[in-house]
Amino acid sequence: MEPRSPLERGVAWVLFLLLVAGAAASIALDDYDSGTAARPEPARVETATTPTVGPPAAAEELTVTAAVEDGPPSFTIAATGDLLIHESVADAARTSDGWDFTSMFASVAPILGRADLAVCHVESPMSPNNARLSYFPAFLVPRELADAIAYAGYDTCSLASNHATDTGREGIEGTIGALDRVQVAHAGMALSPEARDEVTLIQVGDATVAHLSYTYGFTNRRLDPDEPYLSNVIDEATILDEAQRARSAGADFVMLSMHWGTNYTSEPDGMQVGLGPRLLASPDIDLILGHHTHMVQPVVQIGGEYIVYGLGNFLSNQSPETCAECPLPTEDGVIVHLTVTEDAAAGRWSVTEVAHTPTWVDRSNFEIVDVLRDTGRDPALLQDSARRTASALAFLGTTIEPR
Repeated sequence: MEPRSPLERGVAWVLFLLLVAGAAASIALDDYDSGTAARPEPARVETATTPTVGPPAAAEELTVTAAVEDGPPSFTIAATGDLLIHESVADAARTSDGWDFTSMFASVAPILGRADLAVCHVESPMSPNNARLSYFPAFLVPRELADAIAYAGYDTCSLASNHATDTGREGIEGTIGALDRVQVAHAGMALSPEARDEVTLIQVGDATVAHLSYTYGFTNRRLDPDEPYLSNVIDEATILDEAQRARSAGADFVMLSMHWGTNYTSEPDGMQVGLGPRLLASPDIDLILGHHTHMVQPVVQIGGEYIVYGLGNFLSNQSPETCAECPLPTEDGVIVHLTVTEDAAAGRWSVTEVAHTPTWVDRSNFEIVDVLRDTGRDPALLQDSARRTASALAFLGTTIEPR
């Protein structure tokens, strides 16, 4: 991906400031994942053709080709938040013979595809056969979601979430199987102790990237004591141990996905601001990407490294119109762009540039909208969404420019 000139970045930033001037309103706190109340009947959309995929490949064997640029070796990351497939979302994706979610990603797929490494978070476990689908409060969603994930350009997905164990081993087998089928790497779930101990490694150009994924706990079903390996639970010592093993396995850059925080707030809670900096202080962890609160949360830089506390919802039916506990920013999302560059003298790779693209979910057809470039929807509505996202990202004082 060709970097923009300082002039281009400056013009883009001025235009964005004119678009999103002002501060976001304060937002409510609660802990509710429904987003399934009645909504207007969605307009039917003509869905895109599901891409043809090849045979499964082990996550640790995935190779991503990074763009070649002048200067020190570098690669780019695009990270997004929760894919929370409520029944209304699945209904909008229904076809005569199955489900097709690809049209919902049509506007953002070109953005994700330009990144060398695109990272998603799957909060809704997928069914292995679509035989017993369920939605809130316990999710088991159509396996065709994986085809849309591949279509959108994702290279790896974090899987550990409070809903990971909703339907036990069935949902974990379905999720892992679906992503393996479309050759998207993943971290946070496993079907055996041996698989749990394998570190997800992805070759991105000259760099080997490790992806780790952990959740604070589970909402609907505890881990079976006989199968504690099914999903990773946050434990500081365990995380540090895996990060060290990733480094020993050859990782140049270690990326940690954390499912944490208090629902429906843009402000990080005590666990986040306590544990996050401690983990980032480890020489074996280079970046933390957060999700779970369904709200965009701040980005902070600590000692030259970054924590993205919360990426918000990327696709869901959450809105004040669908649940009383859901504030307006649950409709907002963000793509956080990070450039990672090698410092050969220091012998490490680190984030050298951060930017963002604000997104918004159009609940008439559940298309994920690129807020800065959309021309078919209410400009005032999109301006408000962009303003909320920019304010949330800068809540702790780190402002990142739009892209």
